[in-house]
This record gives sequence, structure tokens and C-alpha cells, in this order.
Amino acid sequence: MKPQQLLDRATSSRPEQADAVSETILDAALRQFELFGISRSTMEDIARRADLSRVTVYRRFAGKDRLVEAVILRELGNFLRELSELVIPLENPEQKLLDGFLYTLASVRSHALLHRLLESEPEVLLPYLTTEGAPFIATARDFLAGHLAHELDDTRPSEELLISAELVVRLLVSFLLTPQAPVDLDDPTAARHFAERYLRPLLVGNEARR
Repeated sequence: MKPQQLLDRATSSRPEQADAVSETILDAALRQFELFGISRSTMEDIARRADLSRVTVYRRFAGKDRLVEAVILRELGNFLRELSELVIPLENPEQKLLDGFLYTLASVRSHALLHRLLESEPEVLLPYLTTEGAPFIATARDFLAGHLAHELDDTRPSEELLISAELVVRLLVSFLLTPQAPVDLDDPTAARHFAERYLRPLLVGNEARR
């Protein structure tokens, strides 16, 4: 599935559409993938962890690829919903963007499945963040640039917004792939200071700071 299609499906999905059995399967699949990775997990493993029959699992998800896709969609949808719940009540547009960055940074650095894949199956995830990462970065960049233009009523040229957004996205990817940094970004206070000092100029632009 292409990154834009993934984002579109995650943002359009409704949590109430999933029935309890499907949620049980997705919970079991997520935990199985976190513990053992995707390639080492089978539909039988997930059925056992969910305490359901294989037939029930296959009725909900025709195969492992469909189940993996459903887990990713649910994780992305949950992230986007939680992000929206965090920033929508904020009145200051700059604060929305900074808090959104901090939430995203904390999420990617603490996400158990992401780190399991980076540790045990880098060949599954790394291409989407490196050599084949252009579509993913472009989707995230366009998404952020749109928010910059909307939230800040930004008058910067679209090219400048895209560059600013791309730098932020690439920074997030870098902190995911190489967590070590001179600043302890797992410390909320240090991370906020970092964002205020170094990210704010990228997000709001020089003109907005005058």
C-alpha cells in the first residue's frame, strides 16, 4: 500500500467499525509482532494468542498480509487520533505544531513494534525509511506543510513550506533510526527546550518570529 493510501485509510477509518473479535485478533497480532517480529509470526501463533480458532482469524483476515496491513492501519489511525485530541484544544497555532512534534517524537521513539522491526527485521522497515523512503517522506512532508499553511495562515511560498516540513520529517526519521543524541530527547523537559530552540524557527519561519 502506498504511503498516501495508508494515510488516507487511517484518517478515514472509524474505530467503531471494528467488531470485538477483530479487535481481539488485532491486539494479539500486535503483541505477537512486538515480541517475535512479523516474519517469525504465523496466523496460527496469532490465533493461539487470541485464544481463537484459525478459522475465526481467517474469516476476519484472509491472510497474514491483510492482518499486518490492518495492524499498521490501526496503529497509524490511533496515533493520528491521539495527536488530534492533543492539539485541537490548543488555541495557539505555534503551540499546536510544537506539541504535535513533541508527541510524534515521543511516539516514534517509544513504539514497541517499530523498534522490534528495526532490531530484528531491519530489511522489512529500513527500505521505507531510507533507500525507498521518498514516497513516505513526501507524504509526511505534504501533510505537515498543509498544516503549517492552515494553522499559521502562513504566507511563505509553498516551496519554502515544503522544505521546512521536509527538514522536520527527516529529523524525526533520523531520531528514530539513531536515537542517541547530545540532548536527552526522552526527557520531556529537554525535548521541549530542543523543540523551542531549534524546531520553532523551522516550523514558523523567520517572518513569523518578528
